[in-house]
Parts: sequence; structure tokens; C-alpha cells
Amino acid sequence: MTDVIPISSRSVALNSKRSNVRVTEIPSTVDELIRLRATQQGKDVPIIAYPEQGTAYINYTPFELDQLVQKAASLYASAIPQRTTSDDPVQVIGLLGPSDISYLVAFLAISRLGHSVLLLSTRITDEAHESLLRTTKATALLYNEAFGTTASTQAAQNTYLRTIKICDVKLLPATGNLKPAKLDMTRESLNISFIIHSSGSTGLPKPIFQTHKASLYAYSQHFNRVGHITLPLYHNHGICCLFRAIWAGKKIYIYNADLPLTSQHLLATLREHLEIKILYAVPYALKLLSETDEGLRLLSNLDIVMFGGSACPKPIGDRLVQSGVNLVGHYGATELGQLMTSFREHKEDKGWDWLRVGPNLEPYLRMESRGPNLFELCVTEGWPSKVATNCEDGSYATKDLFEPHPTIPNAWRYYARLDDTLVLENGEKANPLIAEGVIRQSQHVAEAVVFGANKSQLGAFVIPSEAAVLTEEALLDAIMGYINEANQVAPSFAQLSREMIRILPCDTDYRKTDKGTVIRAAFYRDFSEQIEAAYADEQSGSLVLSKTQLLEFLRLEFLQKITRKEGTSFDEHTDLFSLGVDSLQAIRVRGNIIKTLKVEAKDIGRNFVFDFPTLDEIANEILRLQQGVPKQVKLSVEERMAAMVEKYAEFEQHQTVNKLADGAYIVVTGATGSLGAHAVAILAAQSTTKKIFCLVRAKDSKDANSRVRQSLCERRLLHTLSAAARSKITAYPSDFADENLGLHPSEYERISEGITHLLHLAWSVNFNKSIESFEVDCIRGMRNLTRLCLQARRPQPATFNFCSSVSATARTPGTIVPESIPASFEYAQGMGYAQSKLVAENLCHRAAKQTNMRCRILRVGQIVGDTQHGVWNETEAIPLIFQSAKSTGTLPALDESPAWLPVDLVANACAEITLSGAESGVMNVVNHNSFHWTRDLLPLLLRAGLSFEAVNQREWIKRLRASNPDPRENPSIKLVDFFASKYDNDDPRKSLTFASENARRHSPSLAKAGIINVDIMQKIVSYLDTKYTPCVESASLGTAYIIGGPCGTGKSSLAGKLSKEMSLPVIEGDELHSIAARAQMGNKIALEDVERMKWLSHLRGAVMCSLTTFRAPAVIVTCSALKAVYRDELRRLNELAGIKTVFLLLATNNKDTLKSRLSKREGHYMDSCMVDAQMALFEEVQEYEVDCVQLDAMRDLDDVVSEALSLKDVMLK
Repeated sequence: MTDVIPISSRSVALNSKRSNVRVTEIPSTVDELIRLRATQQGKDVPIIAYPEQGTAYINYTPFELDQLVQKAASLYASAIPQRTTSDDPVQVIGLLGPSDISYLVAFLAISRLGHSVLLLSTRITDEAHESLLRTTKATALLYNEAFGTTASTQAAQNTYLRTIKICDVKLLPATGNLKPAKLDMTRESLNISFIIHSSGSTGLPKPIFQTHKASLYAYSQHFNRVGHITLPLYHNHGICCLFRAIWAGKKIYIYNADLPLTSQHLLATLREHLEIKILYAVPYALKLLSETDEGLRLLSNLDIVMFGGSACPKPIGDRLVQSGVNLVGHYGATELGQLMTSFREHKEDKGWDWLRVGPNLEPYLRMESRGPNLFELCVTEGWPSKVATNCEDGSYATKDLFEPHPTIPNAWRYYARLDDTLVLENGEKANPLIAEGVIRQSQHVAEAVVFGANKSQLGAFVIPSEAAVLTEEALLDAIMGYINEANQVAPSFAQLSREMIRILPCDTDYRKTDKGTVIRAAFYRDFSEQIEAAYADEQSGSLVLSKTQLLEFLRLEFLQKITRKEGTSFDEHTDLFSLGVDSLQAIRVRGNIIKTLKVEAKDIGRNFVFDFPTLDEIANEILRLQQGVPKQVKLSVEERMAAMVEKYAEFEQHQTVNKLADGAYIVVTGATGSLGAHAVAILAAQSTTKKIFCLVRAKDSKDANSRVRQSLCERRLLHTLSAAARSKITAYPSDFADENLGLHPSEYERISEGITHLLHLAWSVNFNKSIESFEVDCIRGMRNLTRLCLQARRPQPATFNFCSSVSATARTPGTIVPESIPASFEYAQGMGYAQSKLVAENLCHRAAKQTNMRCRILRVGQIVGDTQHGVWNETEAIPLIFQSAKSTGTLPALDESPAWLPVDLVANACAEITLSGAESGVMNVVNHNSFHWTRDLLPLLLRAGLSFEAVNQREWIKRLRASNPDPRENPSIKLVDFFASKYDNDDPRKSLTFASENARRHSPSLAKAGIINVDIMQKIVSYLDTKYTPCVESASLGTAYIIGGPCGTGKSSLAGKLSKEMSLPVIEGDELHSIAARAQMGNKIALEDVERMKWLSHLRGAVMCSLTTFRAPAVIVTCSALKAVYRDELRRLNELAGIKTVFLLLATNNKDTLKSRLSKREGHYMDSCMVDAQMALFEEVQEYEVDCVQLDAMRDLDDVVSEALSLKDVMLK
């Protein structure tokens, strides 16, 4: 046996001569495992069995397998370069084909060449293949000739993708020679061995990256038995079972990929190869075997029957266990590895479907409540096999629901996927898997799919098996016993009736996952017409109630759907939307009213709850409809607006306090919105700004400050703020409806003591609500904010700067909107939002007349994405119009002339006007340069990369209505009614020009505004594309928190404190400099960039090694990272290993303090004279460096630690 080389310097010399191959006892890579098995005792004992045809299996020994791999690698090396050193780049190579022996050899050959294998399912779409190849940056695709068309399609879409046909093992060359290679196996173990992917059941599949080290750790845990596997090798369970067998040196029989999965073929293998002691199968295979006595007998003779991939229907599992089968459930996830099994003393314990949590998993398991006795399984950071994150705290939420065992601790039974659960119209949650599993027991049924989301009751599609030769009625008779059995264990709301069963043809084509299970979301979309037809005969309700009974019915309806703050009153006159009722809840209540009460659906419009926003108004309208009473004439909206102005138009006088301000003390509302975040960032950067008080909706101060920081981060602004600028910002939890704004008395007093300006940007944005629904929070809230300005302890009141909307004057007669208060309330656009803005404008005007407070009305036009990054709220109307280019292939050719402004320019204008000496009045913050939608904008969008056909507006509405109804995949569909109200007509569009001379006089930024150009549109299109493209959960080894800054700023001190607080390992960057580099710096000579790049490369390797060795969720790194290009080198951690970076940069201009700190350090090679050189080299954070945040190196260390801890999670989000 060869000596084991120490792990710190371990390498392996590889070449074509078997006698020269040196391997360690414990392999570091998948290829090393194959080489090891080919040279050890047992190398001539069969390890793989694969049929030459049918179920006639051919055996392959480890030595024979290794020979085939060597030949294949030599052949493929002509197109895929072999890596001969660990510095050679690792490529991603796609692999597409059925799981036959040639596929397996190709997989291992790519690994021998030193590259990562992307295992592509044969069952996903070309679009999914393209997404995975693009996302993983694959450079080549090996494909089985049956998938030649797919390969050609992918090559046409990606000109950099090479396509190579998989060679049949019978046609491989007689010998195989590769170049000698010297690889650092410690580094190689951290490379990606293969990439698997999720099923894509809720969107595009997501790649999941597995390192050699993580993979081999999983494979070392095996059952030491000869096995048979029916799963494809591109499925995680399949590949794991294969390599576990190779690790154990136990033969694995691989199901013939050319054969359909049938009882006949399964029985033949188990009957003819009695050495098989463990079967790895999907539940469908168990269903087939359980239908015959021979199948039950053969299964009971096995040591273990393990299923995975999907839930096994309880009746099938019970039948197997009652027949003496040791049935074991396996639960895991591609992103997490194996988590739980139902291993137990099976002869006594029959709980095959209760999964047990082992002691290793328990510390990392979190069960999140998702309903009565239902929990979602989440795995926290630190679990060794976890390679992906989808939660803010670094954990992974599986979307799998479980119910706990009533008596056995840490035992859980699978219930359903979170996205499988069907939510009925009444809010009840039904599990479709129970009924589907029972119905599938019938030999006449191939597939059953339950439907009924947002409907009054459940229905089911049944696809007959090929053996079923029955009429539809006879088939229904045959399966009703199973349906009744399912109904016995289902709650009443989840039971199926015969009338709601729909039979589909036996040859119905539907989309499946790799595991053979139906892709539920795709099925519902593909069969949406049939689903709607099943409910076409639904009848409306018949219940008639008295006014008192009706109010109680409605109160209970809404109480189930809203969460009220403690102390908030709720009676029949309370505005429902002030309690947090949203659009979806309103629609559901409307549906339940129609289903329960005696009313006609045509009389209860979609905006019914918005039109009647209190229980009393809803009840009165229902009673009026039931009694046939004519509709009463309501006060006009203009009269109601005027009354609202009068109600709030009394303002107290300011009490003069002779206390001059030393700068600007600004209250900002709406800081969690886009415009507010930009305004806060701009104001904080002003030297004259002393303090910014952000009033936000939040549960406490910590939450308020976190929300503001998060808002700045989402708009890519946080990294642009210096530590000094950021220290000016403080957020407070607020409630505008409260006279004191929900502030603690001491907070209110502190703000009123200093306030000089107030910029009011917050407003409820809901185009469905009536004017009355804006009264409490918005109208009353605005009056309370003016009260704060009037209570300022200054010689004058604080200026009040109100952000209004051009919609407040959208119906102005003529063509020009002046910078003044409209002559009539009729000028507002016909929706509560615009009407409430005009009421507020009038209140501002009244306040200015009654007091000496300067009130500026900033009437803002259409805001678009910012000029730097194109960040634009993807849920707004215009971005959703752009998105329709993807869902419909079209955009409307509108006859409109918009005057858009980027959000950062609008924020600049608001800030400039707020800080100006402008008197009270109206300023139209609108671009004075307009453009034409069709002649100017559509060509810009084409140049920006958006692909579409321009069609007339009514045709666009038609195509939008006909597009995918699922708002998750087609967000534009959510506003189809709103768009139709504007564009489903041939009426000429009225064009208004907004005068802006006054605004431009006080805002230089607005005066310089130009027309929207292709550069901005490219950024907007690019940003929106990231928001509308289904999210790919990136696999990650963890996070590197890199503490940077010149020498002496306290990097090591901060790292030590953070390490203690976060329980994370620390890498001191200075310790990784070479001896020569240390000597050079000790001699007061700065390093050249060549040396720095080598150092940064070593640092990257240390980070990757630390994260895999310690299995910590993150590592703290000290590194000066003085220039953006150095920081870019460390950012390559994401590209190389999916490691996220967060830079905490300690900054100061105080050289003397830094020199003093260094002079006091003992035993360090860095002399204080290096401060000048490092300060000169230190670069400010660049615009693109959104993963950076600056900290003040001169602050007390505990304060810096506290701020770093509060910022690190925000940066990760």
C-alpha cells in the first residue's frame, strides 16, 4: 500500500500508466474513488450491472469500468481540454441522455478530465435546458444521439457551446492515453464534481452544485448490500445510490434506460438476481410490484425496500408492510442531501411513513408552523450537505409540510408540498395527495390530479391506465369505492363528489418531473379550460339574513382574514382597508358572499368591497339588492372631497422660539419606498444636513432602522453612503393616524426640538380604494405631520414639502396644467388615490394661508428606474406593460407622449426644493422633455434588448387576456382589468403638458433633465429581466465577511469581536503573505500588484478551505482590499465556489491616529510609515460595488461592532 501524503500538501500524479497511479486510502475526488477501486483488492469483482438488452445484465468490474473511463476520457480530450494542474480552469460540461452504461462512462470521463458535470434531465423543456446551460456557464454539451435536435437547438442559442455526441462504450478506442497531470487534491476536493437540478415544478429548474468533498462524504454512508436502482442517474437519489455502491464495493443493478418501468421487467430482475438485497425505487414502482402476489413475495425477501422522490400512498405502503416488507421511507432534497428515514425495528414498529430525526440533524432542523398541526421543514446553516439558501437567515425552507407523531418525539409524517396545498375560496387548505394516492390504487388508473384552488369545492382528473377498457360511466363506478375511501379520511371541505370527477383520455400528454410525478403547476395551466368548465354549472348562494345577522356574518368573514394592531377598534363603520385588508382578501370575501348569500354575481362587481369599504355599507348594499330597492343617489365624489378638506382644514399657529439651526434637520416619510430611499441618500450626503428622522411603519426602532437600511440596499444606495452620512439617519416606528404620529413623547419632543424641514413622500398606493379609504392614514396623517412642523422649536415652522401626483390634475381642461391649485375637484383622475392627493394639495394650500408655514406641493409625474442601475419596482404598471412582451410577445403601440423622470433625478429635485428658500406654492416636478411612446420608446426598448411585436392597444389587451393566467409566471395579468379600462377602446388619448418653470427655478437637477435614452432603458430592461425571470437558488458554500481598510484602522480588532459575537472562524490576511512579501513590507517597500494578486489568490483558497473544513455558514477575513480591482479578485469567490462576499470597509482620513496605533503594535512587520502609502492607494467604493459598506474607523470599537452586526444581514439580502 502506498504512503498517505499529509493533507496540507497532498497531491496525486495521474497518467495513462496504471503502475504510476498513486491514490490515498480516502479519495478526494470522484475520479480518485474510481481509480482507487480499480487498484484495490476486489478490482476484478463485478461492481456495476447494466443490461445489454431487456433484463440480460452484463457485469463490469472496477478495473473494467476504469479502463472504459480512461478510453472515453482520451477520446473526449480532443474536444474538452484536460486539466493537468489545479490552476487550470474548471469547465462545466453538460450531459444529456438516458442513464445507460455509455452515459455513466461519459460522466466519469468528464470527471477524469478534471471538469464539472451538469446532469441534465431528459424530461425538461428546451427552455429549461437553455436556462441551466446558461446559468452554469457550460462550455460543452455531451448528448445521446436521440437528443440531437435538442443539442442543435442549444448550440444555436449559445454560440460558445460545443456539442459532442456520447460515444457508445462498444465503439471506444482500444487504448486511452492522457497527459501526465499533477493535481493538488486538497484543492481538487473543493471543486464542483457535478451539478444536479431541481425538478422545475414551479418554474425553471435551479442548478444545485455538489463539491467532490461533500459528495464523497455522503457516499461513505452506505448499506453494504447488493442493490437495484430504478431511478435515472441524473436524479440525485439515483447518482447517490450508484456511488454509495461503488464506495462499498457492492454491486448495483441499474434499470435498463431503454425499457418502460413495468411490473414485468421489475419482477424479472428481482426473480433472476436473488443476490439483490436492497431495492431503491420510486413509489410508482412499488405500486406495480404490490399488485401481484409474486411482487409482494419478492419484496418481502429483500432486506430493505427504500423509496424516495415522492410520497408513497398510504394504502400501498400499508399493504407492503402487512405483507412483511421492510419498507423504509427516505426523505431528502437535492439542496440538502439525505435528511430523514423511517428506519426502525420494522417487525414491531409498523410506522413506515413516520420519518425519524437523527441526532446529527436535530441541531439544524427547524419546523415552521404553517397551520393547525402542520409544519414546514427548514434546515439551518451548518448542515454539512446543505448547498443552497432561500431564507434571509441563511437557512433553506423546503416547502414540504409535515405533521408530528402524537406520541413519538422527533417523528414526522409527510403531508404535502406547500405549493401542492389547495386553498379553497373559503380559505380552507386541502391536501390533494391523500385522494390522489388512494385513487391511483385502482388498476384502472394511471394518474389522478385533484384541482380546486380558489374554488368552492375540489374536483379531480383521472387518466385511465392502458389496461382500462371501460366506458366513462363504468370507470367512474369502478373508482368510486376508492373515492369514498379517500373521503372517509378527508375533512368535509376536501371531499370529492362524483359530479366533480373528470375522465381524460388514457393517452393524455402531461408534463412530469424526473421522478415521474406530475408537475402540478404546469398541469393546472395546461388544463385550465377543463378546470373552468368543471365549475361552469356552479350556482350562487340562497341565504337571506337580517341586518344584524348579516353584519355578524361579514364581521366573521373579515376577522378571519385580517390581523389588527392591539387597541385598534373594529366596528361596522371602520374602514376595512385601514385595518390592512388587501385586494386578494377583498376578492375572496366577495366570492364567499356570492356563494353563500342570495345575490346575483353580476350585481357584486370585482371592486365591491372597495366601493363599500365598511361592514355597514356592504350590508346595506346586499340588503338593497335582495329587496330590489332602487339605488340611492350618493353624494358626488367632488362633494365628498370638499367635505374632507373642510373637516381637516384647521391648523394651529406656530409658537416662535429664538433658536437658530446649525444645519438642516429633516423629517422624511416614505423612506422604505424607492423615491424615499433615494431622497434620504441624497440628503444624507449633503454637508449641510445634520440629521434625518425617518418615520416608517414598523413594530419597533430596530425594525424601523432595519427597514430603512434594507430599502437603501435594495435600491443599491447603501454602499454609496459614507459612515458619516449613514450616521445622520435614524428611523422611528410611526403611525400617522395618531396625533403624535405614534411616537413616544420623548421622541416627538426630540424631533420637534430640531426639525427644520419635512419631506412627505409616504402615501398608500392602491388604485382600487375609494377616497374614504385614504382618510385615516393619509389625509389625517398629513394634517398630523403639518402639526409637527408647526411645533418646531425654531423662529419659523419647519417647511412642509408634500409629494403630490400629476394624477391629481389629470382631468384639467385644455392642454396645459399650471403650477397652481386646480379650480375644481373634478380635475382629479377618477380614482381614490388621485382624489386623495388633490384633497391633500388643498389642505397644504389652506395651511400656508392660515399659518406662516411654507408649504410646497411637489406634483410628481411618472417616475422610472434610476440612471445608475435601472432599479424600478417591478409591480408598477409600466414595468408590467414591458413584462407583457415576454408573456404575449407584443407591446401596445400607444399614441402617448410621456414625460418620464428617473427616480434619482426626482429625488434630487425634491431634495433641492426642500432645502431651498422657495415660498409656498405648487411645483410640477415633471420632465419638460417629452417623447412619443410608439415612435421613440418602442425603438429604444428594441435596442435595449427587449423582443416584441408592436400591435394596436386593443389587440394588446386581447392577447394579454389570452396569456398565461398564473400571475406568478405572468405578472402582467394582475393588472389586465386596469389596462383594459385605459386601453381597450379606440378613444384618442388626451395629452397634457405640465408647466414646470417654478420647479426648475428651484431645482437645477430638474432644469438639466434630458429625454430618456437607450442607456437608461438598457439598465431598466436588464434589471426588470432579473425580477421577472424565475429566481435561481444559487448553491453556496457560505459567506465571506471581508473587513478591509488601510493598516491601523482596526481590522483585526473588529474581526476578533465579530468572531466572538457570530461564532465564526477568522482568517488573518496578513498571515498569508509570503515570507518575501513580509520582508519587503518590513523594509517599508509597498508590494507591486503582481504580488498582491498572488496574495489575493491564496486568500481565496483559504476562504474556500475554511468554509468546507469548519462547515461554518461564514468566515471572517481581514484584508486591506484597498482598491476596487483587489476587491474584484476576492469577489471571484462567488464565481469559483458560490461564496457570497460582504465588504466591511473601515475608513478614515486621520493618518496620525493610524500611525499611532501601528507604532504601538509589537512583532508586526507593517511599519507606521506604510500608512501614507496605503491611504494613497485606498479607493472609495465604486458605483457597482453593492456588496460594500463603509464603517467609521475612528468610532468606539463596540459601536463599530454593533453597526457591523446590524448591516451584515442587510447586505446579504
